[in-house]
Amino acid sequence: MLWLLGGYMWLYIHRPFEIWPILGTIRLERVYMILMLVYWACWPGRQWLSNRLNPAYLAFCATILMSWLVSPYHDIGTKTVEDYLKVAVFFVLVMSSVRSEADLRKLFTMYVVIVGFYMLHSLVEYKNGRHMYRMSIPRMVGVDSSYNDPNTFAATILYSLPMAWVYWRETLKKWQRGLLCGYFALSLVCIVLTGSRSGFVGLGVFSGIIAMRSPYRVQLVLAMCLAAPIGWNFVPEKMQNRFMTLIDPSVGPKNAQESADSRAEGWRDGVEFWKRRPLLGVGPFAFGEARGYGLQSHHLYGQTIGELGTAGAITFGMILLGFYMNGREMSLLCQMRPELAGGFTQRVSQAVGMSVVLLLFLGFAGHNLYRYSWMWFGAFQAIALYAARLEAYRSPEPVLENSASAAWMPTGEYAY
Repeated sequence: MLWLLGGYMWLYIHRPFEIWPILGTIRLERVYMILMLVYWACWPGRQWLSNRLNPAYLAFCATILMSWLVSPYHDIGTKTVEDYLKVAVFFVLVMSSVRSEADLRKLFTMYVVIVGFYMLHSLVEYKNGRHMYRMSIPRMVGVDSSYNDPNTFAATILYSLPMAWVYWRETLKKWQRGLLCGYFALSLVCIVLTGSRSGFVGLGVFSGIIAMRSPYRVQLVLAMCLAAPIGWNFVPEKMQNRFMTLIDPSVGPKNAQESADSRAEGWRDGVEFWKRRPLLGVGPFAFGEARGYGLQSHHLYGQTIGELGTAGAITFGMILLGFYMNGREMSLLCQMRPELAGGFTQRVSQAVGMSVVLLLFLGFAGHNLYRYSWMWFGAFQAIALYAARLEAYRSPEPVLENSASAAWMPTGEYAY
């Protein structure tokens, strides 16, 4: 089952049926999912994992469906709803099929490898002349068509970096360490070539988080400060000007500043749509239609309240709270069982937390509310927590650092 799940992740991220049209004519993704569902239904090893994220995702899915059903732009959101439900189905398959740290490690590794090949293929195509000319520069795009936009492609890479970081703290062979360094270098090159300002700033945020979490934070910060001006000299001049518009709009074209200003307009328009339809908003992916000129929000928070209203804001908040509570419980488990601290499950939970921070940060410049990453990363964290619970409760005499931690430890549904 794990290999089937990994195969679907490859289809969803790399999307070969959008690269080679012959695969699209046979509806490869749909056929694969149907066959996987049939196998899963007959597979005796399925077992549902309880986690506080499950009801949060269920409530959010219900909100999307209700908002879509009552939306005045019903037809506009149909594809978005269908795609989100596909992600939800995959979440169910993962949560009922992956139950151990070993299984999680395999699935997690497959995700990182798939994104790596996706980047590499996209870079080869860029070198062969495939790009998008926008904001007066040639910008690298993904090889697919659904998530190939430069900003979206850069975001996909950025969200995967914490996942690759999970392996950095392991004892690796030289060739494995080399591949991991190559992954980070490839990510840096691809994000720069997309010309995505949000992706570029996100790289800085990710680097800052890693530095602050390290016991050698002072040395790392100094090394980054020394390496930054050297690396800047290798950035093409046009890309340098593109990134410089973050602090000096005059060095770039006028539409670069207009693009930046549209993010604030996304929030203001989202508030306006919420005032019109406060409960369920204008409907999934209906932001552009409600505006009247087709431009999407480019702002996660304006998108949330504008498209899904108060119900969307509350249920999305439930998801964020679920991520936080899972991370907190993992920390308490590591206090109870020091041998878990620094282990694979804790590193996965921390990586998911970093990716959620990046999702929220890039949300100020992008409408990523329906992105598959929210559910996929939630599944990774939930399974990591489940595996840590099994290990923590294996011994009958847990040792807690303080009584407050002991009082908080879960019971009933969340205790294993």
